[in-house]
Amino acid sequence: MRSGLVRDFLITLGFMTRIGPVMDIEADDIGRTVKWMPLSGLVLGALIALPFWLGLFAGKFWIQSWLTVAASVYLTRGLHFDGFADIADGAGPYPDPERFWKIIKDSCSGVFGVLASVLAVLGQAVCFFYVYEAGAYGAVVWIFVLGRLGNALMSMVGKPLARPGQGSLSMRGADCLSMVVAALTTVLVGVFAVSPAVQLLAYFFCADGIFFLFRLAKRVNGANGDFLGAAVVLSELAGLLAFCALN
Repeated sequence: MRSGLVRDFLITLGFMTRIGPVMDIEADDIGRTVKWMPLSGLVLGALIALPFWLGLFAGKFWIQSWLTVAASVYLTRGLHFDGFADIADGAGPYPDPERFWKIIKDSCSGVFGVLASVLAVLGQAVCFFYVYEAGAYGAVVWIFVLGRLGNALMSMVGKPLARPGQGSLSMRGADCLSMVVAALTTVLVGVFAVSPAVQLLAYFFCADGIFFLFRLAKRVNGANGDFLGAAVVLSELAGLLAFCALN
């Protein structure tokens, strides 16, 4: 039992980041990653924040912020920003279902995807500056935990609308137990990382982002892995904005 849990966590870490080992997995294994997503965010965030906590570029908050975003993109293979850009491309000019999914399948990025990605990256960099200026290294870590909770939440609400593909495998595993584990992990890490007010405001902002994606999924008659990636980006921004608003 214990070895199975460890294996599932390592699969999640390898699936969501470059940090975990490459493993041979089956389709059902993807569904079991949902509960471990926030914990994988904890590992990712800790790895990114640790050098700065130890004093790297101390006092140079813009450099720390820029490197945090760059490390996030690299260590996640840009997976979430790719989904975020695809959703922006599809939802921007052609929100009707047929054209939306045609654009989503196109590997080229359009102007809406590029603009959305630039705004998201700049937004994260600006917000992380204020987090580092406040010396809130725990909050840096928690932002990545919250982002993966967003992925789990989108997996749950998107399950009835899941389209065939890798995203549907993740949504299939978003059961009640997985959501409880994911939520408790996020809340517990948040208790030690940020104030209760920041947590509550972050969850409010996060819910807004997930609701937006859910409404879009209903409008275009489906949800895929790009929606899950977009949920990560929006949830990370939600946590950052909440911290900056109250600190």
